[in-house]
Amino acid sequence: MCTGQAKGASTGVVIRIALVENDVLARKPLEYLLTRAMPDLRIVETFANGTDATQYCVQHRRSIDMLLTDMHLGDVDGPAIAWRLRRAGSMLPILGVTSLPLNHYHNAAVAAGMQGLLPKSNIARIVAALRDLQQGKPCAGYESPAMAVARISKSHSVMHVLTDTQAKVLELAADGYDSNGIAQQLHCAPSTVRKHKQNILTRLNVPTIQEAVVQWTRFQHMFNLD
Repeated sequence: MCTGQAKGASTGVVIRIALVENDVLARKPLEYLLTRAMPDLRIVETFANGTDATQYCVQHRRSIDMLLTDMHLGDVDGPAIAWRLRRAGSMLPILGVTSLPLNHYHNAAVAAGMQGLLPKSNIARIVAALRDLQQGKPCAGYESPAMAVARISKSHSVMHVLTDTQAKVLELAADGYDSNGIAQQLHCAPSTVRKHKQNILTRLNVPTIQEAVVQWTRFQHMFNLD
């Protein structure tokens, strides 16, 4: 687990982070407490969902130095954000925070290529961990971003071969939605969903969407997100 106990003074260099938190009642105090504890911290972007955060981090690689994300977001959760960024080759340091016991998400954070996981309520530990990450030091038991990218780039998981839209289609199928229901959720035509499903079968080399769902479920179990 990440202890984040080192004090770590400011280096005088501005640390630019993006913050992902879907609960505005939690996000505002977190922003206030972090910037008060770290005068050199700049929260340059905030996101309420994982999809927007992932897209931003891929498209604006040079705009931020770190990503701080809650683990449970309701759409694309913290571990899936990290996994998708690593799959895209992103070397961005990623620190997870949660209000739940750390062991609920620890395995997922490690598997996804994060650099640490801390209690959302412990600002001092978060600050210390951000200082360490500024110096290139992940929390104990976690990989560097480069090591995570190298590991995940060799993976043959469901998420490695599917696009984000295809992954969403499969996630909804796993939740019991048929093509019409998925189309309503994604605001597209049922024929578009059927095309996505056919592409999923081709990419995963399976004969039915049910078998694709089995692979998706196994992937979710790896992240321990049930």
